[in-house]
Amino acid sequence: MCTINNETTIMPSDRESHHLSSTSTLFTRQVSCSVAAMFSLVFTLSIYLSMKQMPLVFYQTHNISFENVQLARTLEPPREPLCSPAQRIVFLKTHKTAGTSIGTILQRYGYTRNLSFAIPAKDTPVFHCCRYFKRTDVYQYTEQEVQFEPEFGNQTWGFNMMTSHAVYSRPEMDAVVPDGLYVTSLRNPVDQFESAFVYFDMMKQAKITTNNNTNPLSVFFTNPEKYRKRIRYGEKQVQNGQMYDLGFQSQYFSDPFYIRYKIRQLEREFDLVIIKEYFDESLILMKKLFCWEMDDILYIPKRIRDSGFRYNISENLRQNIREWNHADVLLYEHFNRTLWRKIEEYGAEFWQELDAFRRRIVDVTSLCEAGSQIIKDNVHHMNIIRLGNKTNFCRNLLRMDGEYTALIRKRMQVKEWRNTKRNTSISDLNSKQQTVKGNINSTKSKLSTNNSPISDTMNGKRITRVRKKIFKKIVKKIKKPVTKAGYKAVGKP
Repeated sequence: MCTINNETTIMPSDRESHHLSSTSTLFTRQVSCSVAAMFSLVFTLSIYLSMKQMPLVFYQTHNISFENVQLARTLEPPREPLCSPAQRIVFLKTHKTAGTSIGTILQRYGYTRNLSFAIPAKDTPVFHCCRYFKRTDVYQYTEQEVQFEPEFGNQTWGFNMMTSHAVYSRPEMDAVVPDGLYVTSLRNPVDQFESAFVYFDMMKQAKITTNNNTNPLSVFFTNPEKYRKRIRYGEKQVQNGQMYDLGFQSQYFSDPFYIRYKIRQLEREFDLVIIKEYFDESLILMKKLFCWEMDDILYIPKRIRDSGFRYNISENLRQNIREWNHADVLLYEHFNRTLWRKIEEYGAEFWQELDAFRRRIVDVTSLCEAGSQIIKDNVHHMNIIRLGNKTNFCRNLLRMDGEYTALIRKRMQVKEWRNTKRNTSISDLNSKQQTVKGNINSTKSKLSTNNSPISDTMNGKRITRVRKKIFKKIVKKIKKPVTKAGYKAVGKP
């Protein structure tokens, strides 16, 4: 304890000089006491905070009541979560870039949580292949007043998710999914072009004839302009297909300024670009962006191309593909660098999460693929995995994007039918109630004008007992159609 004692014997001759020295000494002692008290308080507080983080063994060893510590913890205010799960997402699905796997992840998350989806108005997997997306392409879309002011942050209009193929058009997509996070996927242009060439059967469309040992891709690049004019199905994927899906028009494919300008624009507008070659790494970044759980991003590859329909690509052919798809090459290289920059910013825990995620994928795959069947798609040369494990967990994981879209469309149709039926029932009931009220009023007027005995009161007229019985019978007959058997009353609006 800090004490200050200033009672000393002072000679009269030294009184003035001693007064000055004692004053400075007293001030110094007061400052020293204040500093000591402050350090004591900080030390006590640090011990208290460290005890809250200590394990149970420490409390038992030092005879500290663990129940009291737990009680102190329960009195603390609850901590709010650092983020909330994203539920407004636009996935710009590009061709042959693992879009099906990503789309089913998003569809599974939204479908199991009863979120709304923007799906094509026509019963097709794409909105439109050869023009910009329009909001009128969406099934059950209705024009509504769009608010962009900050106070309208929690939007009640629009859809939650959009995952089908579409050509990127930001204003139209914002009108459908307001305040959404934007995600897309890219792939090495050489592999993406080769995959699209096989998937859209461009060899047959371009009428390329080869010998058994001739690579059709090599024949295509002998005169690419000649062969591209013959291709109709998948024509926009013949050159720079990824850039086209992201809204870049073909007349600017050879303009370096427009290409780089478009890439900078996409970097500003997209929250994440997934790279197919680093798919698992990209999903870890997506999990953090969406504030989702590990099980929310699980996947099982479902459409694997038959190994017999893969072309060998020589170094010379690889260079031809890169030159032909120059815009896609610049796009891919830019966002590949962006991906690794985000991984570096994530920190050391990124690799721990990646390792845990891959172990989880192995366990889930062995569980759900047990007893499954592989069905060949001879049109697109794919091997499709069909469900073996019948649990809902595996059923949702192995469901294809087209199956999810069909289920979502059916759910929307049922909801629309119920709303229509309810509105029709309410309008019919209102009209019948108005008819009943009119008949009752007319009956009252007839009874009041009848010459039967009626006794007057101060507040109006009182109908005699006989006339009351007649009145009740008439009213009962009028109300009978409203309450007849089989009619389900909706209730007053």
